[in-house]
Amino acid sequence: MKAYTTYLHIGIIALAVCLSSCEKWLDVAPQTQIEADRVFEKESGFQDALTGVYVKMTDQKLYGRELTFGMLDGLGGQFNGLGTANEYYSTINYDYNQENFITKSGDVFESGYNTIANINMLIANLDSKGPSLFSGVNYHTIRGEAYGLRAFLHFDLVRLYGSAIAANGETALAIPYMDAVGVTPKERLTTRAILNRVIADLEIAAEELRAYDPIVPANAVNATTYLRDRYLKFNYYAVKALQARVYLYAGDKERALAAAKAVIESNVFEWTPSSEIATTVEGNRNRVFTQELIFSLYINGMSTITSPFYDEGVSGALLKRSDFDYSNLFDNKDDYRFVYLTKYSDAVWARYSTKLVQPPSSQAAFSNRMPMIRKSELYYIAAECLFETNPQEAINYLNAVRTHRNAGELSSSLSSADVAGEIKNEYRKELIGEGQIFYYYKRMNAEQIDGVYITMTENTYVLPLPDREISYGQ
Repeated sequence: MKAYTTYLHIGIIALAVCLSSCEKWLDVAPQTQIEADRVFEKESGFQDALTGVYVKMTDQKLYGRELTFGMLDGLGGQFNGLGTANEYYSTINYDYNQENFITKSGDVFESGYNTIANINMLIANLDSKGPSLFSGVNYHTIRGEAYGLRAFLHFDLVRLYGSAIAANGETALAIPYMDAVGVTPKERLTTRAILNRVIADLEIAAEELRAYDPIVPANAVNATTYLRDRYLKFNYYAVKALQARVYLYAGDKERALAAAKAVIESNVFEWTPSSEIATTVEGNRNRVFTQELIFSLYINGMSTITSPFYDEGVSGALLKRSDFDYSNLFDNKDDYRFVYLTKYSDAVWARYSTKLVQPPSSQAAFSNRMPMIRKSELYYIAAECLFETNPQEAINYLNAVRTHRNAGELSSSLSSADVAGEIKNEYRKELIGEGQIFYYYKRMNAEQIDGVYITMTENTYVLPLPDREISYGQ
């Protein structure tokens, strides 16, 4: 487990830096552990450290690209017909032995654990200092966010490098759960064991945030300059939404439904009005439905990241898909997600998503937001938890989303099997560019990913540990 020790060293180094700015906090390497201790002498140091974690998550090796519209969407069949020169050619062909994919996967793995190491240092110092150093409810919110983010990152790593519960997740070893600062390596655990640890961290996060996070209406009095823009932080409802994801992945539909309903019935997140979606003024279009984002990351200058892949003028880089595939997916061509969030290119005879396009004139309120968890996914989770026992209620949840997408309502006479198919298609329509579709197919242990012409097995669903791990004899 020597390689994991390396990541811990990197994480510790990243934390012990100057507090003057987030960039310096991330970029300046210290000489001693004493400097790391100085970071946490003041409350502002904890705030800067948590901000640094969010910034690290926006890196293109993580949610700035690869774990959203890049590698993950490629694995989920969201683009095809790419030339051999395209950097995602090996990804869409599940050729994990190609150097290009090896590098991408290794970067995801290392960056994920590096970020977790930063979080562990933050948690350790929170527990060491205690609440007395902090003003207001900041101690509890920072601690809740930290535990929630640690769970969030581990969950995505195990969904990549571990077997699904529906396959070999009960017995096959996956990844280690890094929950402490130090150089002692951790052993790899099964997916089931990792999920149990994720759930435990989320329980702590929920307990910390439930009574203090100002995003909860009853806690609105706690709002301060620091505790603003809570939808850009791992807030209380993000914790509940992640619980719904995790419980569903673990096969516990009862708890998944309860967690999903906790978010849905809070009525904190509104539906994006059609006037913001259907406008023909490109710069005024709310492409990511910001009101519905339970948790999103702010990526400064996001256009520089997305434009190379969504500008048809960039030869060989366009992340496209056949118009036939899109037309088959969208049963209603008036669906806002088809009309306003995809575009057909005559130049390449294909269609591509425009969800993450950032027009130069776009409104600031709609720009630079990378969706992490959105409201509609909770409706899909609720529907999946109910379609076998109460198909009509499941249909009602799906129709609630479809109505706000101008997609029309589903018939109440659908069978449970039909409802299951509609749930899958809704994931495919709604979560393009957000990295969740591959996880859906993997959770279902599906033999086929729509649009992918190979049979999916454990060898394609479970990404191999990076070579840098294997070289240490892991």
